Amino acid sequence: MGVVAEENITASNNNSLTSNKNYWTVQDVEKATKGSWVIPPAEGWTATGVSIFAPALQPGNMAIIRTEDDKTGLLASVALRLSPPPSCLITTEPEKILSDSIPLLKVADNTDAVLAMGRYARDKMKGRVLGITGSAGKTTCVAMVADALSAWGPTCKSNNNANLPRGVAWNIASMPWDSAHIVLEMAIGRMAVSSRMVRPEVAIFTNIQPAHLGENTTVHDVALTKSAIFVGMAPGGVAILNRDMLEWETVSQAAEAKQQNIVNYGTHPDCQYRLVEYDAQKQQVTAQIGDRTLHYTLAAGGKHMALNSLATLAAVEALGYPLEPAIEKIGQFAALAGRGEEKQVTVNGLPLTLIDDAYNANPGSMQAAIERLSGQSCSGRRIAVLGEMAELGPGSESYHTELAPLLNASQIDQIFLAGSSYKHCWEQLDEGKKGAWVDAPDDLKPLLLEALKANDTVLLKGSNSTKVHQLVSWIDQMQDKAG
Repeated sequence: MGVVAEENITASNNNSLTSNKNYWTVQDVEKATKGSWVIPPAEGWTATGVSIFAPALQPGNMAIIRTEDDKTGLLASVALRLSPPPSCLITTEPEKILSDSIPLLKVADNTDAVLAMGRYARDKMKGRVLGITGSAGKTTCVAMVADALSAWGPTCKSNNNANLPRGVAWNIASMPWDSAHIVLEMAIGRMAVSSRMVRPEVAIFTNIQPAHLGENTTVHDVALTKSAIFVGMAPGGVAILNRDMLEWETVSQAAEAKQQNIVNYGTHPDCQYRLVEYDAQKQQVTAQIGDRTLHYTLAAGGKHMALNSLATLAAVEALGYPLEPAIEKIGQFAALAGRGEEKQVTVNGLPLTLIDDAYNANPGSMQAAIERLSGQSCSGRRIAVLGEMAELGPGSESYHTELAPLLNASQIDQIFLAGSSYKHCWEQLDEGKKGAWVDAPDDLKPLLLEALKANDTVLLKGSNSTKVHQLVSWIDQMQDKAG
């Protein structure tokens, strides 16, 4: 079908996992991987989990070691320099490991070993497991749901944006088996493999957007592929679906075919969790849930956050919990870095509000970001700095051009665009809103320094591959120098 998917794993502390609890024993590792010890561990040896990515390796983790022929895992030279070192090394070529001080396990295939450890750990888990997918908003929704569920016990969530099968597996394999809740992000690539491993009892489907498109891929194809999240669910599970999304019928029919109980949320009149109103200035939500009308305020701005909050409340009730503790939690939830985080910075002596939404972009998330900025309460001007949206297939330029009417109708004062796909969008923008159109985000640096004024609110948004996030880092660095 040609669906494009890429797993972006970024370095960060693996702080979504609870304390470093040692669950893996020698026997567990042997059973899961079917491997054989070249250097056996000492008696009583245990491990906290497994890692295939050095910056995410935690104390007590085992490390998968890549080889020239088997690319999954860390380089041996990197693993052997880590302090503390991994609790054991797992590889297909143990003879190339120049160490006799770390337990060493030989396996037939690194990827198979990681997936097997993920499945083994999932079998050991007694807590409630939720899977979240969609074209946009997965990571934020995972974080919000996990934060809400922490009111009822230890909760683990996906980390490092590891949302394809290998990443899902090492996330699961590194989570304590007695966790009350596990919330996992699941991307489009090999979704059925991930679903059969995760076996979620609750699945949240945030949306379908024109994203991950190849030359011959349609939005319908994306919906079908993502709907494989239901493959691993037992009959009678709960599918929480955005009623407003593209391909609603495709996704809902796929859930029905797997005998899931469908719960819907959104703005549609028939929604069980319905967004009645969102006040962008006050960031206040009015929602109808059954015969209850709820009013609550969010710390994170944007209508998309209000929709995420409804999906979260649906998940909470699906697990049999009351809404009130969850509402308190989501009211305090802050947007993540790169995904709408708002922060105060000072550049050249100018106080600014920066909205960092530069991790990724597609037409749906771009619209949400523009609407958020347009409705944002601010004392200065509203400035949009937009990079290109990637993986939109042959219709890429049209998707960029279609942003022009939205931008013109918005309360945004000045617009800066980076990338050739914005050619016709730029031509259609109102003259009074035009800031600059350049080839690459880096070209905007001197223009922004000249254009920005005190108390401006600045949105930076674009696909990760277009490097708008480097503008965020540039501003942060200037902020550091100023401080």
